[in-house]
Amino acid sequence: MGQTKKRNYDRYTLEFKHQAVKLANHPKVIAKDIAESLGIHPVMLYRWRMEYKNGELRENKHMKSKKVSPKRQEKRTDPLVEKEAELAKANKRIKELERALENRTEELDLLKKAKRFFEKTKR
Repeated sequence: MGQTKKRNYDRYTLEFKHQAVKLANHPKVIAKDIAESLGIHPVMLYRWRMEYKNGELRENKHMKSKKVSPKRQEKRTDPLVEKEAELAKANKRIKELERALENRTEELDLLKKAKRFFEKTKR
């Protein structure tokens, strides 16, 4: 017996549908052009508009909602704030390195003095 092939239909989120309806309901805009730009059939957009008007517009029951895991959520911050934080971090690192260099310089000076002292006592 022949098997029928499952069709792969696009499933749109509720947010996408609302956005499409808002665009299509805008005055001076042709709904057909909106549907074409969104890559959907105009009849589908008209159906969504009617469902929205009747308060029946909802997400497809087969639609799996995309939930981003907390580990993968992008942090959207202001680029200026990011740059300032990066600069503050770099300044902190510079101060740490300057302190470490100062400590090493003091140790080196102390060792040089000790070396001179022990050379004098050998004689």
